[in-house]
Parts: sequence; C-alpha cells; structure tokens
Amino acid sequence: MNTVDPADPTASAPPALSGRGRGDSLKSVLLDKAFDLLDQNGPDGVTIRAVARAAGVSHAAPANHFPDRRQLLTEMATAIFRQYLERVDDYPGPCRARAYLGALVAYAIAFPGRYELLWRTDLVAWDSPVFRADLNRTYADYVEALRTSPASSAHPGRDIETLATAAWSMAHGYAELRSTGIFEPRTDAATGQTRLDAMLDLMLGPQARSSETG
Repeated sequence: MNTVDPADPTASAPPALSGRGRGDSLKSVLLDKAFDLLDQNGPDGVTIRAVARAAGVSHAAPANHFPDRRQLLTEMATAIFRQYLERVDDYPGPCRARAYLGALVAYAIAFPGRYELLWRTDLVAWDSPVFRADLNRTYADYVEALRTSPASSAHPGRDIETLATAAWSMAHGYAELRSTGIFEPRTDAATGQTRLDAMLDLMLGPQARSSETG
C-alpha cells in the first residue's frame, strides 16, 4: 500500500533562499537569480548568460564577480552545502549521525535541483579550498558522531568508516530516488515508521520515535 506518512520529516520545506544576504549589490542579485534558475530548471539551466538576463544586466556584467560558470556554480554549491548543515542542526532527535542522514534526504526532496548540483563534479570545483574544507570538516564530524552513537554498538567489530560509507551511500541513494520521484513516500509495514526512519534504524539502531518525527 502506498501510504504517505504525515509525520515524515521531509514532508515540509522552508522557503528557498540563496544562502546570501538579499542586499543591493550586483553579486547578491546575481546569486539570487542563479538560485531561482536552479530551482526552476536544474543545474543545466544556470549559465552566466541566463543569470545576467534574469538580473537585467549585460552578459559581461557578472564577470567581475564570477569569471566563469564553474566559479559561479561552485559558490552556489558551497552555499547549498551550508544550507544542508543548517538542517542537520535543526533535525529532530538526539543522534547527530542520524541527523546528517535524515537531513540529507529532507534537503534533496525539498530542493532537488540544488541537491543535484552538489554532486555534479563536472560543474562544481570540488577542489575549491572553501568547499573542500566544509566537506572534510563535515565528514570528520559525521564519523565521530557515528563512533559515539548506538550504531557503533549495533555493528561491533566493524570499521567505523565502512559503516559511515554504507550509511551515507544508503541515504544518498534514497535521496536521489525520492527527489526524482522514482520512489514515493511509504511506511514500513512491520513498524509503521516512515520508510526513511525504518531504514535508518536498520543502519544505525533504533531511536525513540517521539523525539524524532512527532
């Protein structure tokens, strides 16, 4: 049976923001317009020319802030990743490792175009020092959160980084399938949990439902 769980933490999303202050500077305007295009048309719809057109400026105007499309998209990806981290901080429940995974799925469903851009290495410079530093810091915190979570005792004797990779891969795959509409929101027949909560329980061990999804 295809049942939508109203308690699914991915069911609602805040308004889309660019991750930058909405000031009057040209750079802020360009970023806002770029995020609008991303949300409407996906990563392939964001070009320097399209952003300039949307902002009502000449095609050469963005060059002072973004010399090329890759730099623009990399700055957007950095802002997107930080938006995701805000969701991690706000995710219900005491387990931070679980929050990293649950927030990943929630963000993908709320903003599929933004989520897609994060993983487009053909468009985003993953070797950008700022972006790479955010990724490395987050990964270290995620692994440490797993190490001190019930997951480590649920999988005794396992390499914690193998568990981290397995859990992240599961969440990322599910996020992709949900954000593209291939998978629909369903409940677990045995527990009545959302599919996501049931999957996280399998990977990380059970957690009290009352504090996590309401």
